[in-house]
Amino acid sequence: MKKHNHEQMLHLYDQWRASGESRANFAINHGILPTNFYYWIRKFEQKAAPVSGFHHIPITEPSHKNQGELMASIQYPSGIRLELYSSFQNLSSSHVGLLKVLTELTKTTSK
Repeated sequence: MKKHNHEQMLHLYDQWRASGESRANFAINHGILPTNFYYWIRKFEQKAAPVSGFHHIPITEPSHKNQGELMASIQYPSGIRLELYSSFQNLSSSHVGLLKVLTELTKTTSK
């Protein structure tokens, strides 16, 4: 098991969040001691805990009119609609993880 620096662990943390794997399986599959990985997860989640309860996703206007194919859409009871088009190319793994969380929250609150 090798040591990882902060940037490497942050990258692995983002990969784990997007993977859906358990912490232990992800750590073992990536050559990390599970206890070390748990430490880094706790460190990143404490640092990233939003004060306001919201996560800011910067959005820029596309330079072209073609939005591409609609890939995902979430409609909240308040009428707010979140849409993700295939032309949105700069989607990081943390954004994908956030979209998964939003999707799951929508499923559980609509039941």
